[in-house]
Amino acid sequence: MERLAIGVDGGGSETLGILVNEYGSILTQAKVGPTNYQAVGGPRLKQELEKLFQLLGVGQNLKVRQVDQIYLGLAGAGRESDKKEILSLLGNNDYAARISVESDAMIALAGAFSGSEGIILIAGTGAICFGRNKTGPVVRSGGWGYLLGDEGSGFFIGQQAIMAALKDLDGRGEKTRLREEIERRYQLAQIDLIIPKIYKQEIDRVEISRLAPLVFELAVENDLAAAGIIRRTGHEQGKLVKAVAEKLELFNKKIRVALIGGIFNQREILENEIAKELYEISWDVEIIESDFPPVIGAAIMALKELKIDISDSIIYNLHQTELIQK
Repeated sequence: MERLAIGVDGGGSETLGILVNEYGSILTQAKVGPTNYQAVGGPRLKQELEKLFQLLGVGQNLKVRQVDQIYLGLAGAGRESDKKEILSLLGNNDYAARISVESDAMIALAGAFSGSEGIILIAGTGAICFGRNKTGPVVRSGGWGYLLGDEGSGFFIGQQAIMAALKDLDGRGEKTRLREEIERRYQLAQIDLIIPKIYKQEIDRVEISRLAPLVFELAVENDLAAAGIIRRTGHEQGKLVKAVAEKLELFNKKIRVALIGGIFNQREILENEIAKELYEISWDVEIIESDFPPVIGAAIMALKELKIDISDSIIYNLHQTELIQK
């Protein structure tokens, strides 16, 4: 009888799961609600996961106890204490011994490189970098939140745009179209009227990050302040990746980087700046698209837990099914 595995990508708004066989064929897939442990808590997380397992088994007339391995990649599960608590929630089930719990970053890394080594840079509202080599543990840099870090993120771009507009008003910075565009966007008579909106959280960090496309647009149109922000963003992203590459001791070795997140929809300038940083430790730099989304990364890790070699045929089979979008 063929072995079966479930891979799960759990986030703050939705959770995706897929059921695969040992040959990498995706048998069923399903979507349920949020499973970010820090956001929804234990009871809701358990409820959503059990619902997901039931949905995945329906099409195959399976009970979850018939699945050989389950790999959960969950937002909010980065600490060892979190993983133990999540496992204890499922401890009364007869399949609990076959569950692995890791952070969502681990499955993003596995998906990006089909289970092999590399570095991922994730940049959306926030920014964080992870990497691993063939033998060592996963290492990271960044991801310290918008108050203490997140350089190179969408929030960083939006924050810098507002700061540039305020410096324009003061006369201590370059004249920039960012000022008039932000005033128009938020219906401000003058840019400094944005200050109380920010401190009262009427314009929060997510909304600030939504200014990023405007900054890219004006950078392309040769607005000097906007172009400078995008260059600085790429420079900060490069430093995140470089820090991980140094921890992995990739000096004069091949450095493979996958870029993940909405910030990289417009990536040419960013790629150049990232590469400049990495060239300080190696000239062999490759910046790529991810092989797979995180949910398939979770399935790959589940198969690895079963000591199944991730062969070319498995990779081929995993590519054959169009996934539900998260």
